[in-house]
Amino acid sequence: MAKIGITSVGAYIPYYYLDRALIAKAWGARGAKGCRSIVNSDEDSLTMAAEAAIDCFKQVNRKRIKSLYFASVSAPYAEKSHAALLSAVCNLDGGVFTADVSCALRSGTTAMKAALNAALADPAGDHLVTASDNRQADPKSNAEQMFGAAAAAVTVGGENVIAEEMAFASVANEINDTWRNAGETTVNFAEQRFAIDKGYMISMRQAVKDVLAKAGLSPDKVAKAVFATPGVREHGTVGAKSGFTPEQIQDPLMMEVGDCGTAQPLLLLAKALETAAPGDVILLAAYGNGADAFLFKVTENIKNIQKAGTGTVTKYMNRRAEFTDYARFLSFGGHLMPVQGEPYKIPAAPVISWRDQDVYLKLEASKCNKCGTIAFPPTRVCYTCRAKDDNTRESCIDHTATLFSFSCDRLAGRSDDPLIIQALANDESGARFYLNMTDFQEAELKIGMKLEYAFRKMHDLANFPNYYWKYRPVRKIGGDEK
Repeated sequence: MAKIGITSVGAYIPYYYLDRALIAKAWGARGAKGCRSIVNSDEDSLTMAAEAAIDCFKQVNRKRIKSLYFASVSAPYAEKSHAALLSAVCNLDGGVFTADVSCALRSGTTAMKAALNAALADPAGDHLVTASDNRQADPKSNAEQMFGAAAAAVTVGGENVIAEEMAFASVANEINDTWRNAGETTVNFAEQRFAIDKGYMISMRQAVKDVLAKAGLSPDKVAKAVFATPGVREHGTVGAKSGFTPEQIQDPLMMEVGDCGTAQPLLLLAKALETAAPGDVILLAAYGNGADAFLFKVTENIKNIQKAGTGTVTKYMNRRAEFTDYARFLSFGGHLMPVQGEPYKIPAAPVISWRDQDVYLKLEASKCNKCGTIAFPPTRVCYTCRAKDDNTRESCIDHTATLFSFSCDRLAGRSDDPLIIQALANDESGARFYLNMTDFQEAELKIGMKLEYAFRKMHDLANFPNYYWKYRPVRKIGGDEK
């Protein structure tokens, strides 16, 4: 039987973080230690999932993807397939199977188990799992400080496996400890002690016990134990009661990122794999009205991933910026409505969005088959050799670009985020793109700087989210541009 397991990992942590002390200061309260990640004004769970998914394609060929799963409890649409939209953004084949998994905090691991089952049936392909969340909490609540925003992705399959699945266990637990009703935007919580003792602890310990028993392993045989956690201490408590030492337990990044919902288990798994060695056994456990637990055995292929430096959490942690305006943070989360900014003048339409999705979602340029000229937007007639209707399409989402020129517009943006940088940049293919910029510090902008593409939300005209691509400064690994 072929080895089935993880073949690549992807991660994404937003550019901005907010010090928890700043949140507490706004309410004259005592702040928790550390900081939490927050989305920019043009980000949501779909754009973050796209970032993490595209990260995987630095390790696997997108043409191998047979299915795509999108997991989130904070997705922008209540009725529409995010996975189908995401498959277009990732430039996947139109025959790929897509599925949304939602409602429970362990939706990410639920989707991963479904993908592993699909890989067992079809080990020749890869199956992509994305998990992303930007959960909202009531202002002044403890959750407002402890929540975070992030995304993670894995592909699973039967070839070039970096972590082989050894065992899986799952338990269900019907309990109202954390929930959000239809029509609500913020999360509800039962009394903390009840929720932790009767929900989290019971489910997680049982799932961990069951998965170890299935594999015939004791806790000391596990190199790293990854526990999803709603707080700073809970992961350590469930780990200790399950027989693990502090050295075995993966740092949950609560002090730097926060509780990022469905994304947290896969994000922490990606972090654990950054330093894993061949032969290491990794335990992964996620909670949400029950618990899922996996055991993975790391293979020699992990060295290839680590050497390339892709799919890592560290590269995003190394280049972030502090956000210091609490009122704007509330506005970005939809908790208060500022004065309306100037709307985009071009209305959206479902027909146009569907017709031109190869340009808007896949960022496809045309490449002349006669002279090789690249043009964006795609053109029927080559402006170099005048060849007509003799070109092929090429997606540029994996490319980098060099900033050629830019302008600063302080009137066209949102009232809570007014500065828009309009940039001309030379793509590595030779085409020149005109796009807005995001995730930047104005003082750092300079002609000739390296840029990469980021899929972002533009506006809500026609009563649906409209997405497009922007430039951003390259996020760094260890301080070096990659």
